[in-house]
Amino acid sequence: MSAPAATRLDRLRTRGFTVVPAVVTDALLERLRAEADALVASFEDGHRAEDFWHFTREGESAPVLYRVHNLQRQPGAPLAAGLFATGPLHHLAETLLGRPATARVIAMIVKMPHVAAAVPWHRDRTDVAPGTAINLSLFLDDSDADNGCLEFVPGSHLRDDEADIDQVRDAGPVLPVAAKAGDVAAHDVRVVHASRPNSSARPRRSIVIEFVPADTESS
Repeated sequence: MSAPAATRLDRLRTRGFTVVPAVVTDALLERLRAEADALVASFEDGHRAEDFWHFTREGESAPVLYRVHNLQRQPGAPLAAGLFATGPLHHLAETLLGRPATARVIAMIVKMPHVAAAVPWHRDRTDVAPGTAINLSLFLDDSDADNGCLEFVPGSHLRDDEADIDQVRDAGPVLPVAAKAGDVAAHDVRVVHASRPNSSARPRRSIVIEFVPADTESS
């Protein structure tokens, strides 16, 4: 394992998150962005389905898309379905987990310009031990503080299952994690994290896949 790869793995184990640069680039990245554009456009044109999660801002009537769940099942997302089945994210997950891995869930997170809400502080789940389930977020757009990048409390994946989320956040430190389009942010599903609203004129979209060891029993 190269020194940078070893450093990223150590960060994931100790801090609960790390960023791997340029995992997906060039033609595939552009095609995934086009696929995302089409899904968002279909929602804006009136498409509604149970996997298209949305909310309505107070005092307004227009719905705001924030997640496309079960992305592998959407007719307009064959490339995302391909990533769910095999490819560079599987290879990365197996490197980070240190064993064969299986994709469990895939979704597209959507933070629309000027209207996207904050994601509250939370842990994805705590029914697994640290280091045994990770989420990989492939960014389709540059992500920074202005458009609602991820924020983490380092080491919080090692806290007790019953740890109070607000107390963990307040104790900090809180680290914003910027990323470029094509980068992947990997985080332990137990780590305390959140994201702020998108106050910019730029979208912030990511494809998120949860990976577990291949020998994990299905729940």
